[in-house]
Amino acid sequence: MEQGCYTATAVYISATSPTSPTGLAHAGPRPTAAEVQRQLDEARSVLESFYTRHQRALDSAVAAATAATARATTLLANAQAMQSRLSGVEGQWLQYPSVQTAHDAMQTATRELQLAQERADLVATRDAAERLDTAITALSAALHAAPGVADKARRTVSSVRTRLEAVRTRAADVKVNLSTLLREFHANCSADLVDNERLSRADLGSADALLEQAVLASRQGRPEAALDLARQARAAIAAAEDLVDAPLDRLALLRGLRDNPAEHERAVRFRLRDAQRLAVDRGAVAEWGSALDAQVERIDRIVGALQGRHPDYWGYHLALEEVSEFVAGIVTRIRQRSAQ
Repeated sequence: MEQGCYTATAVYISATSPTSPTGLAHAGPRPTAAEVQRQLDEARSVLESFYTRHQRALDSAVAAATAATARATTLLANAQAMQSRLSGVEGQWLQYPSVQTAHDAMQTATRELQLAQERADLVATRDAAERLDTAITALSAALHAAPGVADKARRTVSSVRTRLEAVRTRAADVKVNLSTLLREFHANCSADLVDNERLSRADLGSADALLEQAVLASRQGRPEAALDLARQARAAIAAAEDLVDAPLDRLALLRGLRDNPAEHERAVRFRLRDAQRLAVDRGAVAEWGSALDAQVERIDRIVGALQGRHPDYWGYHLALEEVSEFVAGIVTRIRQRSAQ
């Protein structure tokens, strides 16, 4: 189609121009008017045929280009309006990282969109418009939140400080709970917890220091920095809380196992039998039957090892959990294979 149009154009120029396309006088006979008309008619026919075959796609492309151009124009106007809005914003809010980051993103997206329009690049225009829309929305949200950030920072720091003191109070019981564990159960049952008191103190100390920095940031007019520091302090407190609660949680678990060790065993055996039935139902006995059957003897050995004046209930618990996880893994694979 393209070559036919070029040929028809060349014939027309040759027939109507006093010189050849190279600027030299024509050396040969000019095409006749009939020949020119025939070439032009053929080219027009090819173009009309192409449009008829691809009308929907062409119309869609035109509509997409029109929509992209209109959206880009609207967003550029919105960006300009947002830029004007910034002139009326309090100076301290303009220093907030969230506002600065969103503003920088909007300026970058604006430049990218303008360049894409200059290149008449539809895809780049559409993508840049999407980024600009996101940036404008983010900046608007940051400006909307800015007036309340300082108060939010003060409330958050106060709340985290309260939680810190509560965990610090509970931390005083860690040593007592560890002593109780050692008195009532085998030393192996608490060997992994002996450093909890020291580690929790370190985490609480870090949280305390972070909160002091947060208070200072608030006083300096940097509430977003204060919020970030408070979040870090909260994470340190959460880590300390896990360390503080672990000995008491372990004590409750071990006492339950000591009172009724068979309950955990029965639960694991039930899951194993359920997995064996699944293997039979799904035709997976050849692949997984022996592995599942071996867990019966494994459970027997675990139960048999639970003896003596101070049985290792923690080791008993962990070993049964390993069996349970192993069986669960096989069940998952059987179901995945059946779903294929």
